[in-house]
Amino acid sequence: MSAPVITRDAALIDSIRPQLHEKLQPLFEQKNPCLPALQATCRKILELMETTSSAETFAQQIRRDPGLTCKVLQISNSIAYSPQQTISSVSHAVSWLGLDTVRSLVVAAHLVDQLSHLPNSQRTLETIIARSLLAATYAGELGAALSYPSPGQLFTGALLHSIGDLAIAYQAPDLHQALRAIPLTNASSAERAMAETRIIGVPRMTLARALASLWNLPEQVVGLFSTTTHEMPRGRWLNPSQTYQGMVLGSARLVDAMTGPGSRTAIEEAKRALFEGSGLPPGRFAEVLALATDRGRQLTRSMQLSTALLDAGNRPAEPKADPPEPNSAIAPSASARNALPIHANPLKSLQAFQESLQESKDLNKLLGTLSQALQRDVGFTRVGLALLNPHDSDQLIGRLALGVSPLAPYLQALSGSLSQDHGFFLSILKRFDPLLTEDIKSEAGDALGQAFLDTWTPTAAILAPLRVGTKPIGLIYCDHGAQSVPVLPQDYQAFMLYFTQTTLGINRLAGLM
Repeated sequence: MSAPVITRDAALIDSIRPQLHEKLQPLFEQKNPCLPALQATCRKILELMETTSSAETFAQQIRRDPGLTCKVLQISNSIAYSPQQTISSVSHAVSWLGLDTVRSLVVAAHLVDQLSHLPNSQRTLETIIARSLLAATYAGELGAALSYPSPGQLFTGALLHSIGDLAIAYQAPDLHQALRAIPLTNASSAERAMAETRIIGVPRMTLARALASLWNLPEQVVGLFSTTTHEMPRGRWLNPSQTYQGMVLGSARLVDAMTGPGSRTAIEEAKRALFEGSGLPPGRFAEVLALATDRGRQLTRSMQLSTALLDAGNRPAEPKADPPEPNSAIAPSASARNALPIHANPLKSLQAFQESLQESKDLNKLLGTLSQALQRDVGFTRVGLALLNPHDSDQLIGRLALGVSPLAPYLQALSGSLSQDHGFFLSILKRFDPLLTEDIKSEAGDALGQAFLDTWTPTAAILAPLRVGTKPIGLIYCDHGAQSVPVLPQDYQAFMLYFTQTTLGINRLAGLM
């Protein structure tokens, strides 16, 4: 005989128990090992989100946990969260990101740490958590864009919206997979509820409501699973209640469409519902979604969860580049340097470059013009260009390399994760001015990727961040080959002439000038 369930909604549990699939019956038995972990996790999350401690007090709590400190610093130093400076301490992270954002990071870390240790279906559970983190990030970023009074409540609501899925996946992985296989179409909530009932005996949201009530979650969270509010508010959200429901449920629906068996139509319908409800201008709405997608990936990655699921439909194209123009692999001599266009006739050379930039109608053409001019006019033997993946700013993509052969390994060596492979490049992207280094290996230490070292064998070089406004979009690398030929101050001065004009051109294309 199972222990009696004491809950504020015992009638709901009693009504669904006879209908519930037998594999899920143990969810309402206190002896079930799933309950303590989930219940404790939910309680801790709510405690963290309701705390009124000061920023410094909260920073002190984080510093007591080395693993949590590492996560907070990693996420705060990603380009998505901190594009302009390096965050060196937890106190700095809290002051830069804000107490609400850091609290949300701690909440997410706690959820991952607790549930990732459950012995059954760990991969499935981690996938659900990754999906929840992305939905929570969407809700939080939309809330911030709308000046919602407590964006942290939106983050928490979207995070806890998956508790029913977590419980089902833990107790009966096969039933969870069957639920995930239900196509996401334009069918009504009632039709989806019928399909879910055929699989688990009751609608999925009804089970989630019973569990939320059992674990004494706040009414605001329990209300997300109500049969009357599960259908998203239609049209413009008119009050705080509709805004909360619309952002949380809408974010969850969008992530379901993006990561499930749904079609492009389902994704666009989910976006349209959020767009109409929020009332944000089209450009601002697209900007918020892009930022939320990027930050959601960085958050997921910082929790040591795979982002493979979240990359569906957003994988970058394979790096492409024009073949390198014929050139000498030997750095120019002093006399040859003096004969270069930028030295022989600087005014004419710079004017021709400016005209080429004016003719560039897109970013790729403009950056290609810069790369070729740095080799042709300034005399750099090798030029490498890498851009950030627009959907994931942790991923660098090698796009162009001049003066090298074969091309593929050099482009590959410029590609990879900033947080894992290219720590030195991450520091370059956070700079505003180009770096001239006499020995890049000494300058970078262990933060320079091994593939880059092995392929490019760099010594003296110039590295510069490429930006649209204050937002990093990539970097450019120049040197005189792998023969330890120095890069001279006059090389740097010539580089700056072309780099400054290119920066103006980038911002012109972006409409910032």
